[in-house]
Amino acid sequence: MSAPPLHGLRVADLSRCVAGQFAARLYADQGAEVVLVEPAGGSPTRATGPFDRDGGSLLFRHLSSGKREAGRHPDQVDALVDLAADERWDVVLVSDPEQGRRVRQRWPDASVAVVTDFADSGPYARWTGGELVHQALSGSMYYNGRADAKPLYGTGYRVDYAAGLLLYTQSLAQRLGPADRPVAVVRVNRHEAAVAMEQNFSTQWAYSHTLAARGEWNRPKGRVRCQDGWLAFFASDHNLAELFAALGAPEAYGHPPFESWQGFVRHIAEATRLFNVSAADLTQRVALRSALRDKLVLSPVRRLGDLEHDEQLVARSFWTKDAAGRRTLGPVWDHTAAPVGAPRGRAARRAAARPRWGTEAGLTGPLAGIRVVDLTSAWSGPMATRLLAALGAEVIKVEGPERMDGWRGHKTNPWHPDSYPDSVPGARPYNRNAWFNTQNQGKLSAALDLKHPDGLATARDLVAQSDVVIANFSPGTLARLGLGLEAARAANPSIVVTEMSAYGDDGPLRDHRGLGQTMEAMSGITSLIGYEDEDEPLGSGSAYVDPMGGLAGAAAVVTALVRSRRDGSAERVEVPQRDAAMHWIGEQILHALENGARLGTVGNQHPTAYPHDAYRARGEDEWVAVAAYTDPQWVALCGALGWDDWVDDERFATAALRADAREQVDARLGAAAAARDKYELATLLQEAGVPAAPVQNGPDLFRDPQLRSRDWFTALPHAEVGARDHPGVPVELDGRLSRPRQSAPLFAEHTDWVLAEVLGYADDRIRTLTDAGAVGDPDRAQQDDLEGALR
Repeated sequence: MSAPPLHGLRVADLSRCVAGQFAARLYADQGAEVVLVEPAGGSPTRATGPFDRDGGSLLFRHLSSGKREAGRHPDQVDALVDLAADERWDVVLVSDPEQGRRVRQRWPDASVAVVTDFADSGPYARWTGGELVHQALSGSMYYNGRADAKPLYGTGYRVDYAAGLLLYTQSLAQRLGPADRPVAVVRVNRHEAAVAMEQNFSTQWAYSHTLAARGEWNRPKGRVRCQDGWLAFFASDHNLAELFAALGAPEAYGHPPFESWQGFVRHIAEATRLFNVSAADLTQRVALRSALRDKLVLSPVRRLGDLEHDEQLVARSFWTKDAAGRRTLGPVWDHTAAPVGAPRGRAARRAAARPRWGTEAGLTGPLAGIRVVDLTSAWSGPMATRLLAALGAEVIKVEGPERMDGWRGHKTNPWHPDSYPDSVPGARPYNRNAWFNTQNQGKLSAALDLKHPDGLATARDLVAQSDVVIANFSPGTLARLGLGLEAARAANPSIVVTEMSAYGDDGPLRDHRGLGQTMEAMSGITSLIGYEDEDEPLGSGSAYVDPMGGLAGAAAVVTALVRSRRDGSAERVEVPQRDAAMHWIGEQILHALENGARLGTVGNQHPTAYPHDAYRARGEDEWVAVAAYTDPQWVALCGALGWDDWVDDERFATAALRADAREQVDARLGAAAAARDKYELATLLQEAGVPAAPVQNGPDLFRDPQLRSRDWFTALPHAEVGARDHPGVPVELDGRLSRPRQSAPLFAEHTDWVLAEVLGYADDRIRTLTDAGAVGDPDRAQQDDLEGALR
């Protein structure tokens, strides 16, 4: 058997937070030697619940799987010196910038990765964070929950897990840079990691000055109560009749108001109410069988206790044991190496010879020189490749002349005009969609028809000149198209093939279709997000599992590139997005499985903090999030608001006592919030050391003073959109945020360049391919759309 991808890498974990320790666990899962060096008082995660029956932290267990514990030390950096007998550390993870500086001085060749709450500069630099604060600032909280109720922050430590994946990907990518280039210091802050998960809302405002609506009925999706639980669905126009039948209402399809797709979308609330009646006697198992048969995006909402015996997880042996024999979750992604005979010299010569797009712009980053063939669509896959582009890779987005990326929207008459500039889709809406243009910055577009033999042959030629192929098709699709591992390896013996399916390549649910909302339901996350006095699980307002999958996909690609470069092997990486998402609530899953905890919806409540909630501020649908994780923070809150009578009041001395007196606390804090602007109150409390934040929406994000001070937005010129501000990604190397090289591509914009410059095709060959329809011609595609619109 070949060595694990990161075999031989030495990693030191000095971090004291979930983000750093999760990044370190990812290193351990992929075969690195990881040493955990704790501070004198022990890692704070050891003292954070939930706990097992022996009093051990399940959070610490989840984060520490595969690591070697090196004890507790008053000075963690000095302890590293003692541990490193050979004076070598490849990666060191810290959550203290001063520690990072000392590590950098001692081991200048190590990749030093620093995670903090906020950036070192800007209005929020000295703010206090926390999951509630970051979800509020990111826009995610605003879009969670119903339109007629308070926003919901979500569950667990999702921001930390996002930051951990980003920390891992960027620190590992440093190992791929040129040997003569200094290794950069990697910085990730939780604030920007959270904002990166919800970028489409600010771009919508930049394009159309419209506010994405709160609540349940802004997309063709919903939840349905059935006999033994809940179901989540996302409808599509091509099998809407089958969805009505699966949910027990076949007779309603085709009749007003559901006589058309547009009618269904306009009346999604009415359809969901109908389904809640018609599906009352349906079971989750029967609904899942219907979904498999008819390829519906319809899934049970799994409770955490259901996951232990989930047929797909059991069949794939997802549950594993740590070194102490305790249950833990399997790795976030799986690698399969396919060794071949010493191709590294050939790969190096090919890489040196092939031209690069935009070389005059001086492309930089640890992945400079890496070419990615991007076959992904929608959100998760394009976000993965967007991160790779931000790290310096050249990403060529391959779309079919008749099968564009789904996020380009309908070719004519799109049903959601607010995603377009000034709410006008235009003659070529597929070039003007805000969501597509957000997730595809810095990429090239080539139109190749993979179902045409000459188009497929062209794609294989492109694979021969590339390093990575990535797709988020259903399992087996890439192989059926003729670009799976065997075909790709025949074209390029050191290629990395990455597939991001919903549930994995094998098992009874391998063919079950999944989108963000339904994968979230199957992961157990949906069951934890909802109001505390209700049993309906609402889940995320946006498809939060999609960007989760994107972060995992980028991490998996970088990991595979490290092994491919080391071993000269072709590599296949499988990223089951539901499995990856489960890690983001890993400690809660272990709590349910080991302690029998029946976890459900709790609103914004926190087990050890009070207050911890959203309060209505001055203005229409304006909210401020406030938390007191410690008793001193509560005292500071009372002082900032002038509540001198409560500062020393024993009735409110602890979080548990404050929770018991919640009616009094919430009434007084609610009155204080209602009288103030959300930014005014958040700033007042933060200056006193109290975690607080405005609950931001799309326009708030667009104007956010911290993001603006950090140059988070870039005005990218675009031929059909103009220069609109687009949000960035949290890729920071040596103190500089990565900036996108160019706007998202027009459809087929770079086809001729790819054919001529990358593949070396002559003009007559390109004309022959174009005339045969094997490759896309942008002018002809646009003319076809214009003629279709006129008809």
